[in-house]
Amino acid sequence: MVETLTARFLDRSTIDKAYPLVRDVVPGMTAARWARFVRLHLVARSSHRPRGVMTIQNAAGCILSLFAFEVRADFLESRIFCVDYIIVPSLPGRGAIWASAIGAAERLAEMNGCGAIQVEFGVDSEHSEGDLLIPLAGMGYSRSGVRALKRLEAKSGHAGYDSESVAHPPRGLSDA
Repeated sequence: MVETLTARFLDRSTIDKAYPLVRDVVPGMTAARWARFVRLHLVARSSHRPRGVMTIQNAAGCILSLFAFEVRADFLESRIFCVDYIIVPSLPGRGAIWASAIGAAERLAEMNGCGAIQVEFGVDSEHSEGDLLIPLAGMGYSRSGVRALKRLEAKSGHAGYDSESVAHPPRGLSDA
């Protein structure tokens, strides 16, 4: 029997319901940090730049997968649908979960008039690059571009990820 999987938007009332999946895949993630992160993604920047969190749930309402998304302006594609922090844990039926997650992303991209979809995986992902790229390659995705990340040391008095404040660049630094 094939299990029915349904894509559903995460909303403020279901943030806590997604936490066990996130905690299992991202060890050390606290419920408070998850809630702060996800609340930011549940508010669109504008009507032209929707964003949110999509879940893939089974018939019982158990969240099996999720991803954050945002429509962004893109230099080459005009509008691009960005999928960040996709979580598809190793479970029986993982292929169907992958297909449901990517299918949901593609439908949202089409609905928002995007010319391409960009999928990004976090550097702390528990899966190897091959484990992540093989299912996508089978769905028509190809590796494109290179991203680099430099972790910065936290300095006392500076806003960190868990802070509500925002640091602004010194005057003239962003006036290029």
